[in-house]
Amino acid sequence: MDAQQFGSFVAQCRKERNMTQADLASIIHVTDKAISRWERGIGFPEIQTLEPLASALNISLLELMKAQKMPADHMAKEEAADAVTDTLNTAMQQQKQERRKIAKTLGILSLMVVCLLFFDLLQWQADTIVFTCIGVFLPLFCIGGSIALLCRGIAKKAKDKPYKQSFVFAFVLFFLLLIFVGLFFLIGAFGIGPVPQ
Repeated sequence: MDAQQFGSFVAQCRKERNMTQADLASIIHVTDKAISRWERGIGFPEIQTLEPLASALNISLLELMKAQKMPADHMAKEEAADAVTDTLNTAMQQQKQERRKIAKTLGILSLMVVCLLFFDLLQWQADTIVFTCIGVFLPLFCIGGSIALLCRGIAKKAKDKPYKQSFVFAFVLFFLLLIFVGLFFLIGAFGIGPVPQ
């Protein structure tokens, strides 16, 4: 099911019933922002909302899932099965996206906690934190990132998939590594930080 097509169909049915987004939202117990998102093609309603939505728009569930009006005698079993399958696939995609967002949020939170613990371990000494980040974390990130992207690019090239972007970013990270190492030793040469002279 295409989100744009679904959204246009919902908007059309809503207008035919002379309802505002707020009217429809109050009938099916969602926010008018949710209706607006659906009509703009930004996502789909939750699966348990489909039946009340179809009822409020005075259309069949099959018509809603197919995003098109059909004569009453035209509802074949195969079409109904396809529409249900599409809807279930859409619901599963929504759940996967939600799980990814949750994992990303937890990952960022974990990284923040690790950073706070690391800074606390260094007793919040600004110069040590800065030099550790520049002298240890960034070079390791650049080395690991460039190797990972280089391997990814080689694997993509072997599968005849677009690979140039991976090579470009691998080169950029390697170039940044050279800059960081150069600056780090230059700072050491001037005796500014805890770097071997």
